[in-house]
Amino acid sequence: MKLNNPFFFLFFLVNVIAQAASIPAYDSANAAYAAGKYEKAVKLYESILNDGQESADLYFNLGNSYFKMNDLGSAILNYERAKEIDPDDEDININLKLANQRTEDKIDAAPQLLFAQWENGITQLMSEKEWGIFVIVSVSLAMLLFCIYVFGTSPGLRQTGFFGGAGLILLAVFGFFMGQSQYSAALESRSAIIMVPSVTVCSSPSDKGTKLFILHEGTKVVITEKNEEWTEIRIANGNVGWLKKSSLEEI
Repeated sequence: MKLNNPFFFLFFLVNVIAQAASIPAYDSANAAYAAGKYEKAVKLYESILNDGQESADLYFNLGNSYFKMNDLGSAILNYERAKEIDPDDEDININLKLANQRTEDKIDAAPQLLFAQWENGITQLMSEKEWGIFVIVSVSLAMLLFCIYVFGTSPGLRQTGFFGGAGLILLAVFGFFMGQSQYSAALESRSAIIMVPSVTVCSSPSDKGTKLFILHEGTKVVITEKNEEWTEIRIANGNVGWLKKSSLEEI
């Protein structure tokens, strides 16, 4: 789209104004938090999010404000959103761990097969983006080595180029599948946080369903299915059931 397009210019102008307006609002929110006015800070942080601006710091500070207000569900929800943007931030991970320690539900993860543990461990070594960079670098180096193979003058140099390039291509394929695996897992595991003090999980999407177990505020669940009023969830130990959609919020 060209810069002389009036609609592009209008969109650009609105975006610049929105970002500029968010700066004093963010400073005011931080000042309110520092002064112990946590409800005011929440309103200001939320107003920035409603304007379409988001960042790990913004969600983190909003989570801190809710934590100070003893709103555990909202605190964990926003810490999780901050972590999705910046998963390696130490402050986010520490505060999320502290908040999770205050939840009532202590659910042990279901044991995994050795192969699944091995695969997950390798997949999580790098982010999806980092796996992509790994693939690009591996292919680029492989092409360089194949050029050495094609244009090399000595048998030893050509042998190094061929086998080195082939090895890097295999590494690139491996990296591609690791990145793809991480991407697929992210799509399939839509997570949510329980936002009400307690909720009963049923065997079917109906109040008449068998009552299976109870979950409490702040517990993280994985969404497996939805309808208009109910959501099927899975918890860390593998148990599955249905609860009212209004009782949780998706990360």
